[in-house]
Amino acid sequence: MSKKSLSSRMPWYRAEFDLEGLGFGALALVLAIILGGLHWILGLIFMIVLAIILLASRDTERTSPSAANLVLAPNDGVIESVSSVAPPRELRWDTPEVIRVRIASSPFSANGVRAAITGNVESFLIEPGAPATLAFDAEDPNLREAFILISSESHAVGVRVATGGTGPRLDVNLEPGDGVRAGRKIGVRRLGGWSDVSLPVGSEVSLEPGMSVIGGEMILSDLSEVEESATTASEPVVVPEPVVEETPAEPEPAPEAPVAEEAVEPVEDAAVPDTDVETASDEADAELGEEADEASDKKTSKKS
Repeated sequence: MSKKSLSSRMPWYRAEFDLEGLGFGALALVLAIILGGLHWILGLIFMIVLAIILLASRDTERTSPSAANLVLAPNDGVIESVSSVAPPRELRWDTPEVIRVRIASSPFSANGVRAAITGNVESFLIEPGAPATLAFDAEDPNLREAFILISSESHAVGVRVATGGTGPRLDVNLEPGDGVRAGRKIGVRRLGGWSDVSLPVGSEVSLEPGMSVIGGEMILSDLSEVEESATTASEPVVVPEPVVEETPAEPEPAPEAPVAEEAVEPVEDAAVPDTDVETASDEADAELGEEADEASDKKTSKKS
């Protein structure tokens, strides 16, 4: 049997394991050997732990289709739902509605996170969540999440990757402005979780809820027939502020001019000419002289 036929039937044949998983697996194997010598049940328990670790840390090679505008599944799993919703605000996608394809992954699914479409990363955000969360709901606010918005030449696709209730580890190696290729591995998520792929309105989803998908290989939608105007990720729309017509202010009444008070000139005493004063003085002296003469005449007549 050829390698190609084996790999198509047995994904384990082309499996890879990350170094962190191999480290924990080696530790579990050593404990299984040591404790198995004390009691076979202890050895069996740690052999089961070893199997779980290897399942959680494995990844496989994928052959991705190269056609443009194809949206691929970012993870292995099962399609849980297809619905029309508002995009998460963390995607920073200026569109009122998207078609969301939710994929649920078990703890035994391959841990690779892959790019959903070929294009450039417009926005990227990691929500750390709670360090140890036991959650069984994809909308639990304590989950560690990654939000990725990728724009191609004429379309945009958003991806939300969330850890499961037993898997706190999620690492995505992206920065805004990075170029990605559909199906390329961009991160790791261990022990399952959920992935939401947000498609533009008008997209046709080729799979139905309940169907299994292989990350990086299965096609979720072909955006080549979707209108560009309904799918392009755009800059935030700036709504102009309404112009308020200002009512012209009524002119303030001019202040009344103060009534000027008529200046009342002081009435000066009429000046008496010096000549009149001198004349009156001379007349008074003459009268006194006459009276003195008369008195003198009277005295003289009496003596005679």
